[in-house]
Amino acid sequence: MLDRLSLIALALASAADAAQAQAPLAPSSSWNVDYAESECRLSRTFGPADDTTTLRIIRGASLKAVEYTLAGKSLKIRDWNYNVLLRLGPDGTSHKLPVLWYRLPTGEGALQIIGENELRPAEIASTRTLSVELDGAEPLQLAVGSLDKPFAALNACYDDLLTSWGIDPTKVRDLKTAARPLNMQSWSIFENIWASDAAKGSKWMTIRLDVNEIGKAQTCKTLASSGSAELDAKICAAAIKKARFVPAASASGEKVGAPFVLRIQMRE
Repeated sequence: MLDRLSLIALALASAADAAQAQAPLAPSSSWNVDYAESECRLSRTFGPADDTTTLRIIRGASLKAVEYTLAGKSLKIRDWNYNVLLRLGPDGTSHKLPVLWYRLPTGEGALQIIGENELRPAEIASTRTLSVELDGAEPLQLAVGSLDKPFAALNACYDDLLTSWGIDPTKVRDLKTAARPLNMQSWSIFENIWASDAAKGSKWMTIRLDVNEIGKAQTCKTLASSGSAELDAKICAAAIKKARFVPAASASGEKVGAPFVLRIQMRE
């Protein structure tokens, strides 16, 4: 019969074996920056060719936020998970973030993680591994390596995108927090019936709202049209009338005016 010390030693050995078995997945492609129409995507695949996991880091309409998406055959849909722990190694910096599970048309499982704020420069410089920890599953660890150059390329893309929207990237970087929408479903800009007025095949439109320091939209500009000037004008008018926000905050915490970019799906 094993004594107490033997049981402790066995437990430690098992933990060490488990840690070794959970070695980070090695990259199977180079980083790629995709200049998409309304967002910038930094992508890389990890793991063996027959079971790769794709990591995509996205910056777009949510000015200060970063979206992390993971997809792969080995990812299992877990509807009970509402949060994940995104951990950056080797220093152990971690972020508790909301998660959304869904399934791709290919049948692969995928999860979407939204970080309300971008990573700090010190985190980017020191990160070598990225892990996602979920209830009821082993942590998924990726050997991302140094993120300095990949994030520099992503941020250069994003600066170009913001500039194309008429937004000064420097002013966005200087914000502590971006404007946060309140009760969006009451804005009356997501009406399904409007889809019939959009151009055939049009699935999305994008608008820019200039939000003042008390959280009200003062102006609206169409960045990507629905295909109908009349519909664009209706949606902008409704947004200016009803859209409300928690205003953006400066680096010192003061409420300030700031732009807000919103993509609207033309749903039939």
